Amino acid sequence: MLTELEDKRGKLGQESLAFKDRISQLNAEASKWAAKRNELNKATKELIDKAYESKKLRDESNKNVAQSKKKRDESNEKINQLSLKIDDIRKKHNLSGERTIRDPRHEIDLLEFRQQTEVLSPDKEKQLVDKIAALRAELKGRKEPLEKNEELGKLLDEAQALRDQSSNYHHQVIKFAEMAQEYHDQMIGAFKEADQTRAEADAAQKEFLKAQ
Repeated sequence: MLTELEDKRGKLGQESLAFKDRISQLNAEASKWAAKRNELNKATKELIDKAYESKKLRDESNKNVAQSKKKRDESNEKINQLSLKIDDIRKKHNLSGERTIRDPRHEIDLLEFRQQTEVLSPDKEKQLVDKIAALRAELKGRKEPLEKNEELGKLLDEAQALRDQSSNYHHQVIKFAEMAQEYHDQMIGAFKEADQTRAEADAAQKEFLKAQ
């Protein structure tokens, strides 16, 4: 009888030790998953913060695009008004031929825009540069008699300053638009990564609950 009781006590002791070992294993497993879950939740938060920062920068860049476009358009409108005045004086004093001074200037603007925005072969690039040079020479020839008129000279200088201003605003539009697209891509990428780490954190949480 005593021997039987001692055997039972021994078995219970072994079972108790095994149970304690199992509890320790589960606790270790739970701690591992909790740590992973916390790490993933932290990474998710950092990615979301990064995404919203990129969104903020994108919105600022888009705002700058709109402002630069507005200033560019205002400069172009002033240029058009000045060009009309120049043409009126030209016609009044018969200072140039059939084509107006706006014609070569407009062609130069279009060709320069094409040169800045299109990828051209070396031959096409050379043709474009030569065409622009020829138009500049024509423009210079048309401007020379006009510049002898003091009023026209001032208007031409003012128009050129506005063209330079408009060109700068146009470059800003392109620059800020590219920045906005870059920040937009960063935002989308960060949100996608956050979705992935959030899903991994949810999976780690399920494993943590199983181990408890």
